[in-house]
Amino acid sequence: MEAFVAESVIRQAIADGLADPSLGSAEQWAAVAEYVDARGEDPWPARRAALADGSAALPQLREWLAADVAIAAPLMAAFTSHDTTIEHAVVHVDRAELDALAAWLTEDQGESVEVLDATVIGGGFSRRMWRADVRVGGRELRVIVRIEQGGMFGTDTVTEVTAMKALHGAGFSVPQVLHVEETGSVLGEPFFVMEEVPGAVRIDNEGLDDIIRSVADLHRVPVTVLDASGRTPEQVISDNIEGWRAMYRQHAPELPLIEFGADWLHEHLQPTGPSVIVHGDAGPGNALFDPEQGLTTIDWEFAHVGDAAEDWAYLGLIRGRRIMDAAAWKARIADVAGVEYSTEQWRMWLAYMHFRGACVNLSARTVFENGPRRTADQLAIGVAVHLRSLPQLMEIIDA
Repeated sequence: MEAFVAESVIRQAIADGLADPSLGSAEQWAAVAEYVDARGEDPWPARRAALADGSAALPQLREWLAADVAIAAPLMAAFTSHDTTIEHAVVHVDRAELDALAAWLTEDQGESVEVLDATVIGGGFSRRMWRADVRVGGRELRVIVRIEQGGMFGTDTVTEVTAMKALHGAGFSVPQVLHVEETGSVLGEPFFVMEEVPGAVRIDNEGLDDIIRSVADLHRVPVTVLDASGRTPEQVISDNIEGWRAMYRQHAPELPLIEFGADWLHEHLQPTGPSVIVHGDAGPGNALFDPEQGLTTIDWEFAHVGDAAEDWAYLGLIRGRRIMDAAAWKARIADVAGVEYSTEQWRMWLAYMHFRGACVNLSARTVFENGPRRTADQLAIGVAVHLRSLPQLMEIIDA
């Protein structure tokens, strides 16, 4: 519940986006224009006065939320979500960036590296991603470059690389990290280069079962490869709630409903078992299948120590909802992985995932406002998508 993004910033983003297809499609920017044309005056100056004098009780907060959801509705049409059927335009990376990458790789590799070409990989939100063809010592190979985007979702290169290296060392199937640049001095943001693994996204029955098995395998990797602190499961949950709360506070003024949700989770959320390594974004789209190499899990920016139910609730109730409903996912997870939760446990962890979603998505607004690469999805996530999580969280709290 924050003040509006400045109209001048949005208008400039529309103009830039229509000239650069990597920032969003013409249809997305039309939806953004519809939003900014119709949103009216910013209601938050008056709301903050009501919060300051104590006249805004919980029912009033719910009314404000409903109004904000209605105002932001056109932006939901601009959000591409996790739809794996979308065909993204082929966009070649600017030669100046390729030359900068080549010079740095040459220095880091200790031998001449040429970056022949690179194209933008569409569909991801936390990172700007390239598929790059390089030549090293006469050998040509293809690599993936993952570049931060202003702290999108509160994630960073160092944390992601640390998790990937630890899991790779533990024998879990993740891409191998080849180079890491932490300063942001080469491409404007920290990045890392990893091997391109063979494979394709699958959502057939066998592919979905393999995803479930892979998540179960991840949860069996010893937590100590990431965290040797010995924290109890209860402390891990508490730390994670506060971590998400601190993240949203970095990107928005204090939002009463998010604060209420955090306090409620502290009171009601319980561990479902020992702490595990959590992927944080497990599901179709983040698993690549190859007939020889099998399944490789990608996109580890959310990896952390938490409760196994985080991954299962996110997979079954949020990320996988385009494929089958929650009841079917629950039955399938129980059948394939032997993981079963009570109705109350599913309800509690779904509430947690909606809380997490609201917190991390608010970071997208800051990324959009700060630029320099403002995408339609950033605005949609930071202004509209985080609002989608809050009514669902409040519905669970009220049940």
